[in-house]
Amino acid sequence: MSFTDLVKNFDFYKSIQTDIREKTSAGGAVSIAAAVIMSMLFLCETYSYVQGVPVHSITIDDHDNVSPTAGAFWVNFDLTFPAVTCDHISVDVEDKLGSRIFDIQKNVEKIPLDAEGVEKSILPDEIHLKAPDDHVSIKELQEVISNADIFSRNNDTAYLEADEFQDWVDSHEWSLVNFRVEWCPWCQMLVPVWKSAAAILAKRTVEVPLATVECTKHMELCKKAGVTAFPTIKLYHRGKHVPPDYKGKRTVNDIVHFAETASEQKQKSEEVGLNATDTHRTDVGCTVVGHLFVHKVPGRIQFSLKSDQHTFNRDHLNFTHQVHHLSFNDIPDSEEEMEAIMLDHEIQDKVSKWLSQTFTSHTKHTMHEHYLKVVEYEYKNRGLGWANANRIYEHSISSHSYATDNHLPAVKFHYDLSPLQVTVEHKSRPWFSFITMVCALIGGAWSIMSVVNDVATSTGIGKTMFADAKTLRARS
Repeated sequence: MSFTDLVKNFDFYKSIQTDIREKTSAGGAVSIAAAVIMSMLFLCETYSYVQGVPVHSITIDDHDNVSPTAGAFWVNFDLTFPAVTCDHISVDVEDKLGSRIFDIQKNVEKIPLDAEGVEKSILPDEIHLKAPDDHVSIKELQEVISNADIFSRNNDTAYLEADEFQDWVDSHEWSLVNFRVEWCPWCQMLVPVWKSAAAILAKRTVEVPLATVECTKHMELCKKAGVTAFPTIKLYHRGKHVPPDYKGKRTVNDIVHFAETASEQKQKSEEVGLNATDTHRTDVGCTVVGHLFVHKVPGRIQFSLKSDQHTFNRDHLNFTHQVHHLSFNDIPDSEEEMEAIMLDHEIQDKVSKWLSQTFTSHTKHTMHEHYLKVVEYEYKNRGLGWANANRIYEHSISSHSYATDNHLPAVKFHYDLSPLQVTVEHKSRPWFSFITMVCALIGGAWSIMSVVNDVATSTGIGKTMFADAKTLRARS
């Protein structure tokens, strides 16, 4: 007996002679389906093997002991305030280390919005023309000061009532209006300056009258004009408001210069896309976008109104807001890496859970507070299809709002970091497990399709489905 004959004795897969096997159309269809199914199962199992299985573990966060930027990270935010203008929104940061930074300007952008939520032009920092120091001479000031009658109530600038406001601004080519309230200390300090400027302008060739609106009596007019801080000085041209509101120094010299250069101020505003098209300002909201560098300790980020020269009307402050995005991440090595993180949708879906939620102020003086518990996640050996970041921060959200009579309305984000770190490691299965699963899937698919083929053959379903037209006519 030869070696070949000896091997034949161990044949578990005995072959059937080809001449007694019959090929059928039903068998061919089942075979094609079986090949497609087995190929799909093989590819899916291979992808699953390469991708690995996520294994979660919790450890003490010791990342700060080895990081070159230990103890700090970025906070990224994108919020919209539909009822608060950008003029006095302040971004503040406080933390448990005692750090307190107010009105942060670096890496923070404020975009004005109109009533429809459409973005308007962003104003440059220096929108007003700078006044020369001697635009109003000392002699002119001395004459004004020596005339005590100028400061009497009988010589006030025009006080406008609500029903005559529009007619008055329409009747003058250029005019300046001071919106004030009697109880505001800054408004009281402006009174002698305002009257002195009016007296000097009255003697000069440029006719720019000054007027005052007492918002204590005409709050609806002031609200319609978009006035939330007092005093607010607005420039009008033939009844149309020339944006933006006056933000210069409140001195006689600067106010007189601003009034006499009104046409140049209007031209400069138009150059940045601000046109005098309405009686009142058209920007009613603000989007605040940016990122902050903060200590990795419990702290608070606050969006509020702040000014060292204004008093705010609490009754008309509405801090309804929409949170488009808020997330935390380690300090990137470059701006390109930071941009890649911000544009990576997979990372953003994990690190920011806000989904543009809107938080509404249903009553006056509403304070909004959000409490965030930040947990660090580290991903290792993540296989295919994952984002480029190895370390991200996820956070839980607990939001509350309440009415307060002691403080101005604001939006506060309190954040606290967990001392625990979640590690997600994608581990591949052993190779023999992969081979076992492939054999089981292919063998199982083959066996099931064999049963399907046998049923189709024995019941005649296959012959009926694949019978040609000639056979069908013969049967009929």
